[in-house]
Amino acid sequence: MPAAAAPPHFTTPDLELLSYCEDRDFRAEGKPEPNSRSQSLVYYSQDKKWWIRVTFKGAISCSTYDAEPEQIKSKRERRIEFQGFVRLIDFRSLALLNNTLTEVILNGDPETTEPVKLYREPEGPIKSGLSAIPPISVFRAINVAELKEEDEITDGVFRVLYKRDRKLYILKLVNRPLYQPRDSDVIQKELENLEQFQGVAGIVQPAGIAVFANPYANSQNCVQQMVVYGILLEYYSGGSLQRVINEKRIREFDWERWAVQIGNALDIFHRAKKNHMDIKPSNIVLDDDSNAVLIDISGIGGVTYEWCAPEIRDEISPFDLPFQTRRLNDISAYGKLLTEIASNAGNSPFAGTLRLVGDHLSEENVHNRWTLSEGISRLKICQYID
Repeated sequence: MPAAAAPPHFTTPDLELLSYCEDRDFRAEGKPEPNSRSQSLVYYSQDKKWWIRVTFKGAISCSTYDAEPEQIKSKRERRIEFQGFVRLIDFRSLALLNNTLTEVILNGDPETTEPVKLYREPEGPIKSGLSAIPPISVFRAINVAELKEEDEITDGVFRVLYKRDRKLYILKLVNRPLYQPRDSDVIQKELENLEQFQGVAGIVQPAGIAVFANPYANSQNCVQQMVVYGILLEYYSGGSLQRVINEKRIREFDWERWAVQIGNALDIFHRAKKNHMDIKPSNIVLDDDSNAVLIDISGIGGVTYEWCAPEIRDEISPFDLPFQTRRLNDISAYGKLLTEIASNAGNSPFAGTLRLVGDHLSEENVHNRWTLSEGISRLKICQYID
């Protein structure tokens, strides 16, 4: 579908082009051009301005996979080509989001979205639709200026000190170093689950939302608005179960209670018609009393191939599977987790029980796989006997 042309009296928009970026893995994949490219900009209209990121997904040129190196455009040429198209977009026709960053996502499928309205037909081959990322909801607000970074745990996740109460928290940034548009959905879903499971033992607890003054304000005359910087979570001093395993320290703890604690937390998830989808040692942490706590609870953040149930390992979109299929995947991963704990816990009788229960829960044949309640019941009985 061709891009819709704007009436002739429209004039070229007043744009300030900022950073351009593109997918960097396309050459390793043997492709002649990026899978996606993005241009950030500021759009000025009358006395207001909007911050916008225009992202194109898919191929633009007609290059083939066997194109000669000299036929492949340089990054500078691709940037100039894309910026030329961006300048043609009639941003007044879009539902721009006030006081935040609007991402306009373009693709080559005219059946999925409305066409972009342009000032004139582009000379290049880009003809696309759009969608916009909604703003992110918030919890109790804590100004990021009151947080002191202690160390970075992983990309975009920090241990921070709240200067007011002198307590440590975990900060998960919204604008992550390797941000993808889907990250906004993941953060939103995690916030929803954190709210739903507040006060529930064995599940990570929220401490609030880190905010800062909105750099995307439409007008300098409006009241200062605070926007989301990241999610603040309770800090669990015992570290992750993966770290305990790596350091071979399981037998320093009362590890026998972890299996039921994790199982109960997962059961609460499933009773709420939710799935975790990434049960593994690095997503279990220990609190001050060495109790096991389940973290990363968006349910759509990602999957780890080796921890997936056999029946979903080849699925392209595992989060779109039916609830029951995703629940069976959680149960299988939980069974593998029990086996992992047992293999590092020595030769005690209860370690044998963990292996037995873990094997039944992670059975390859889904029809022979124990239910979560069967596994937890066996663990409770044997834990009491042992």
